[in-house]
Amino acid sequence: MRRFFIHLSASLLIASALATAEQRQPNIVLILADDLGYGSLGCYGNQELKTPHIDQLAAGGMKFTDFHSNGAMCTPTRASLLTGRYQQRCVWVPDEELSPIFRKQRQENPIQRWAWGLSTEEVTLPALLQEAGYHTALIGKWHLGYDRKFHPMNYGFDTFRGFIGGNVDYHTHIAGYGTKELDWWQDREIRDEQGYSTDLLTKYACDFIGQNKTKPFFLFLAHGAPHQPWQGREPNRKQSPVENYREMITALDESVGTVMQTLRKHQLETKTLVLFCSDNGPQAPRDFAANGPLKGNKSSLWEGGHRVPMIAHWPGMIAAATSSGEVAMTMDFLPTFTKLAGAKIPEGHTIDGTDLMPILKQEGDINSRSIHWKHGEAWAVRQGPWKLIGQGRKTIALVHVVDDPSETTNHIEQKRDLIPSMRRLHEKWEDEVGER
Repeated sequence: MRRFFIHLSASLLIASALATAEQRQPNIVLILADDLGYGSLGCYGNQELKTPHIDQLAAGGMKFTDFHSNGAMCTPTRASLLTGRYQQRCVWVPDEELSPIFRKQRQENPIQRWAWGLSTEEVTLPALLQEAGYHTALIGKWHLGYDRKFHPMNYGFDTFRGFIGGNVDYHTHIAGYGTKELDWWQDREIRDEQGYSTDLLTKYACDFIGQNKTKPFFLFLAHGAPHQPWQGREPNRKQSPVENYREMITALDESVGTVMQTLRKHQLETKTLVLFCSDNGPQAPRDFAANGPLKGNKSSLWEGGHRVPMIAHWPGMIAAATSSGEVAMTMDFLPTFTKLAGAKIPEGHTIDGTDLMPILKQEGDINSRSIHWKHGEAWAVRQGPWKLIGQGRKTIALVHVVDDPSETTNHIEQKRDLIPSMRRLHEKWEDEVGER
């Protein structure tokens, strides 16, 4: 009898341990490319450039074919990603609170206002995950405020390795924007390290995974590649812009492979949701077909400015070799991640994004919603398969982007009856987010 109870106790302990393991908060790894086009990857139709590691990620998970960045440029999308809100709704610091140099730059480029100071009053993804017990890291690009008061560790990141501004030289790590000084950080200190920035960021990310393998973590690996300057790994090698650009995407692909290998090494692959996407459409050398069939590029509100690759990978939770045509956006990451983590969004706080897990687990669809973009005077609204594009008070095009993602046919004359309701929908959105 005593032996029976010993075996029973052992069985209960094992069952308890298994239950605890199953209930463990999942790790979250978000890998964000910078200015990577929809057609720049093998799994999205590129026949010339090999991206085997990203293709393998897609083969083992779900590929989105109708995923969109919230903005057509870097900083608006990043503001939305961190807040789960339309970037137009976010709070930014007024001019008088900025240093004179940054105040002048914001006044010269109001579209990029988020680059000059996202308010620390904003409720951010890393802070919410931090409160839920996660160790959080930003490895890579910030671009949500150049002043030290806007340092990423003031927004919920425990660890920061990378650069504050919009881009850096991949070898010298000198900022391309802002003060144009050394912009390479280890937490709160500027500290340079020799090496190609894509490879260094990969190393930092893998180190972070190894250091936090026994507790839940959120790793935001925000690569600079393939954003300008177009530089390959060897600083003295003479190559054309296209050759450098291709090498930058190859290095990005290898980074994804190294991160996945590190997760497998620490037996974390089945405990980790990995997402890969781009922050907006491409700004690529003229002779590189970065966007496949899509019209427009970075800063444009045609599909090529904001329809981007997005891949989700989580063995055991997301079925392999699946795809989704559901319309989703960058702002959906925050509600997805916080729900997985059991994090609490403050009561009454407005979140515009939607939890993507029903799609990822193939258990349901996102409720029908309209989605919106605005970039300066340019604007667009998507409702179902239709997208209305305008400039100021002028309506430019009405496109059926499901049947015609290349936006070759303008239905503005044939479908005039759709235009008033879609315009009213967008004007209502502008009123709600404070853009009118």
